[in-house]
Amino acid sequence: MKKLAVLFAAVVAAIVVVVIVRTMRFNPVHGATRSDVVLAPQNDTLLAAHLAGAIRFATISKQDSGPELVPMRALHAYLAQTFPRTYATLAHEVVAPASLLFEWKGSNASLEPIVMMSHLDVVPVEEGSQSAWTHAPFSGDVADGFVWGRGTLDDKVGVVSTLEAIEALVAKGYVPRRTIYLAFGDDEEVDGHGAGAIVSLLKSRGVKPLVAIDEGSAIIRGIIPGVARPAGLIGIAEKGHMSVALTVMAAGGHSSMPPPQTAVGTLAQAIDRLEKHPLPAHLGGAAEGMLQQLGPEMPLGARLMMANLWLTRPLVTWSMERSPVTNASLRTTTAPTMIQGSPKENVLPIRAQAIVNFRIIPGETPDAVIAHVKKVVDDTSVVVTIAGVATPPSPVSSTTSAAYRILARDIAVLEPDAIVAPSLVVAATDSRQYGGYAHDVYRFLPVQIGGKDLERIHGTNERIGIHDYSRGVAFMTLLISDLSSQ
Repeated sequence: MKKLAVLFAAVVAAIVVVVIVRTMRFNPVHGATRSDVVLAPQNDTLLAAHLAGAIRFATISKQDSGPELVPMRALHAYLAQTFPRTYATLAHEVVAPASLLFEWKGSNASLEPIVMMSHLDVVPVEEGSQSAWTHAPFSGDVADGFVWGRGTLDDKVGVVSTLEAIEALVAKGYVPRRTIYLAFGDDEEVDGHGAGAIVSLLKSRGVKPLVAIDEGSAIIRGIIPGVARPAGLIGIAEKGHMSVALTVMAAGGHSSMPPPQTAVGTLAQAIDRLEKHPLPAHLGGAAEGMLQQLGPEMPLGARLMMANLWLTRPLVTWSMERSPVTNASLRTTTAPTMIQGSPKENVLPIRAQAIVNFRIIPGETPDAVIAHVKKVVDDTSVVVTIAGVATPPSPVSSTTSAAYRILARDIAVLEPDAIVAPSLVVAATDSRQYGGYAHDVYRFLPVQIGGKDLERIHGTNERIGIHDYSRGVAFMTLLISDLSSQ
């Protein structure tokens, strides 16, 4: 017994030593820096005016009807007027119904091109919320150091900043080595058919991109617990998404004579089971890569945990599951979003239906989600079907490619104090159309996002700081130049 106690103590001591040593060696990994490069100064007033002008076109995409074509075409005309050098130099076309595709031919046709992506459409403003806006959602007001309105963060900011960058490069006589495509979808906020049409067109022309750059991640401030420094997150993968319909049929009748369980009751029970039994959490891939970069900047306790995932992975996973923000990077999430019953309060429904939305983590599939739903619900009276189109998760892009290194290096120029790290994008972007087509797809928009800004995206009082936007334009100019000259 004494020998076992001594052996146990020795094992514990060895583990403690390993944990301490690994924690001491768990230091920030710094990529290549560019101390010789600074962002070019910009005309903040002019840039703000250009963005504000684009915001004033209510290019709303609606779930059932797609993009509003009249304001979309008016926006096209505005962009052509605002960026005359770009339109005179680059080949450009409308991809039906209202997406835009530009081509700037490079000097070396043998090099694979780059694609800079954004989208022209925006989400509607929730009915009844207009009065809560400090400035009207499509006013494009420039006030208090901000440009205000729908699209200032998602994603006219990407369209206009990219065009500003191209306009500046053309003006100074720059000639890219690699061909540059600008791909602006018209319906990202609903289906992404516009981006899909652009991809189909490029494929038909034999184009194989080296890299596609889209929105999805940004400079994050004060959002990640324990990390005081800003984080420049590069989305290397994107979750898939699908909605599942749960349908229960019943005899119906008057509510004064209900059965022991109505169709709504059966449906509610199924939803409750799904919420209480989510798909399993996995700490790996992009989420683990992000922790490996951010962990060294955390307080000692958290740093110790991140440095020793071989031992602490279950505890770290449990801790991340407690927050909706970090939980979403660990698992395929389950979100009941819609429910329908009878048309009147005193009528027992003949048909009750709920829609449950799933965001699918890389490594899992829509088929696996359906199998999980049927197993958990475990009720033959609940019919399980896919609602709409199921989109699988994207491939995971490389963190060692030349394009990733350039992007990380230029983020360090934009925000010298930022920790650059890979991340998983939990929402859907047009870049999903490029998965398996471009060699790599990265998701980063040079905007500053704090805790309250998360509420502004698709919410009330969307806005962007004028100086931050100006630096973002300078970043886009640098990035496009660097990617297209390699």
